[in-house]
Amino acid sequence: MAGARQRVLTPPPRPRTVEQHSRRQVSERTDGIARRRCTDPCCGLAFILCMAAMATSLRAIQNRDLQRLTRGIDHRGRVCGWSAGTEDLGLLHWCTARMQHGWILNLSSPICVSRCPDLGEHALCPEDPQATEVEEPQEGGRILLVRTEKQFLSPQEVTVETKPWVDRYCVPARALGDALASKTSLLGAVGPGVPVDWLVGCYERLRSLPSTPRLLAIAGVWALFVSLIYLLCLRFFALLLLRLALLGSSLLCFVAALVLIAVANPDAVPGLLPLVATSMSLATGGLVEVNLAYTLSLGEMPVLAGIVISGLILGAVLLLMGCISARTSLEVSADCMRESCAVVMGMPSLLLLPVLDALVCQVMWIVLLAGLPALLSSASVTGITLFGISGVFRQLHLAVVDYIHIAALVLSCFWVQELVAAACLFATAHSVAAWYFAPGTNIWQKVRHLPVAPAVQGLLVALTCHLGSVARGAFAVALLRFLRWVLWALHLAFARQEEGEKSKRRSRGCGACIAVACDSIMAALQAWTEFLSSHAYVDIALSSSSYSMAASKACKLLRSHAGVVSTLSLVAAFLRLAGSCGLAAAAAIAARTAVARHLEWQPVLSEVRFQLQVSGFPFVASQLAVFYEEVQVVSPELLGILTAIATMLVSRALLFNVECAACTVLYCLLWDGSDGVLDASHLPESFWKFARDRGIASKRSAKGLEPRRLPEVDLVR
Repeated sequence: MAGARQRVLTPPPRPRTVEQHSRRQVSERTDGIARRRCTDPCCGLAFILCMAAMATSLRAIQNRDLQRLTRGIDHRGRVCGWSAGTEDLGLLHWCTARMQHGWILNLSSPICVSRCPDLGEHALCPEDPQATEVEEPQEGGRILLVRTEKQFLSPQEVTVETKPWVDRYCVPARALGDALASKTSLLGAVGPGVPVDWLVGCYERLRSLPSTPRLLAIAGVWALFVSLIYLLCLRFFALLLLRLALLGSSLLCFVAALVLIAVANPDAVPGLLPLVATSMSLATGGLVEVNLAYTLSLGEMPVLAGIVISGLILGAVLLLMGCISARTSLEVSADCMRESCAVVMGMPSLLLLPVLDALVCQVMWIVLLAGLPALLSSASVTGITLFGISGVFRQLHLAVVDYIHIAALVLSCFWVQELVAAACLFATAHSVAAWYFAPGTNIWQKVRHLPVAPAVQGLLVALTCHLGSVARGAFAVALLRFLRWVLWALHLAFARQEEGEKSKRRSRGCGACIAVACDSIMAALQAWTEFLSSHAYVDIALSSSSYSMAASKACKLLRSHAGVVSTLSLVAAFLRLAGSCGLAAAAAIAARTAVARHLEWQPVLSEVRFQLQVSGFPFVASQLAVFYEEVQVVSPELLGILTAIATMLVSRALLFNVECAACTVLYCLLWDGSDGVLDASHLPESFWKFARDRGIASKRSAKGLEPRRLPEVDLVR
């Protein structure tokens, strides 16, 4: 009976392994994201010490004298204004020499002067050196040769008027005034013609731009508006735009192949070339015309024409096959782009990240350009003659310590640039991860569960908790960049070697080829490191793990889902490139057309001004009047070009954020489903389909997998 009583209750079946693993994972997460902890503290400490050393070295060299790099060098090798005996002689002057046809400048023997001498004054100019040689007998039958060189400095009358240039050199007034200061003589030296007239016109138009600030501001606003419209189109019609883009690209490849066939061999398909020429002329409104008289024979270059035609046809077929076969990957990629657009619109603080990255990048370049001359100023300087001119050019002799200091400065600046870029990527990943796991089916519902300025919060988390991990990934990219610069310098060194024997030329060519090959390998390795690091930062934002562990997990996850990851990368890059170019062209055409046809909307603007004046807004009416005056002054073509540039910059910044957010959304999906269950509750339908195809359960379907409790059964009966 006792044994029977022990079996009164039937134990429930054990939960499934996937469900147990999911429960364990959820218990370790906070809304799908792990709790924060400090990662890679040693790397963070190394970065802080490196920055402290960099600041100390820059502070130590900021007061170095740069005169050895900027002042002229006289015929005795002295730096004017810096060497002993020339403290008060800061200018370099070239004396004149009497020739058969008159006086010319002796550019091989400059001297240091305190001021540029006037006409008729005298200056101590060097004469030709005189060398004497004396033989002195020595013990053992040896003879000592003593060579003595003498050079006289004789007063010489100044026959050429000179003026100071950049407070360093005394340049002939004719060359300085006529060739440099006079725009007419300068353009005459370049040569007359249509290109020069076009350059002069562009220069005059550019000079008029500062007088049109309102028009430039409206052009910037128009560029931002066009970019936001494209963002909205991606938000709601990403899949449609993607399919149209693929079909359009396939059609363009096919049409280009037909055109090339018709142009290369018009006899292959009779009547095709006239048909292509007529079609292109009608389609472009006469802007593009195929000249039937200058067709290219296929027999002249059959291999090249065949390869290009085959490549175009193959590209068209592959695009069509990809549009048909990779439907799930395209849908997931399109939904990633849609979600990323929603993220950018729901989190405007993300737009600050590209600005911060660009600002720090420019500051580091300024530090690098200011620090390198200070480091080079410690080198020994000798004057060299180049293009027959002495005193201007110099050769620097650096020690090993100087090379180490320069390399450390360059690597430190690259490290800071890459660390800020990595911190911005981490902030994007942190914000997108919070968006991914936030409850809600639309933007407004998700925004209510997000913190204020999540991008700023992500930056703070990156620079506090994960500074070491971010610094470690940034150092890898910075080191590869630095090595590529070193290879580029070696390539230049090989290329600039003087011509010598045939064996030396052959070795120089081999060295240049090796440098180019190594640079290509480094470029590919750098691209892969940047790609892997960007996903490793997403893993760190999700799991709060170290960089090495996050990079290892990201590599495995990307390798297991290489198809959809590569599809999204290609789609995002294509939409970013095509979108930027298309938006720039559309905005430029619209701006150019609006300014060129200002007379057509002038009555409407006058009516608006009158209504504003009557309604009590005289300031706005006056600003509209000034704006119309600016429209009449500015060149439509120049405004179109500036609008295109502004649109390109704005759209690239926005779409770069969208691309980073899209890759982060996809990685969040892959990371969320890596344990077999999707923890996010509100996802696009293509994400659920993608998970089902790979056997990944979801929370909404896992709720029905809870084990039922069986009723009590009395086994004694």
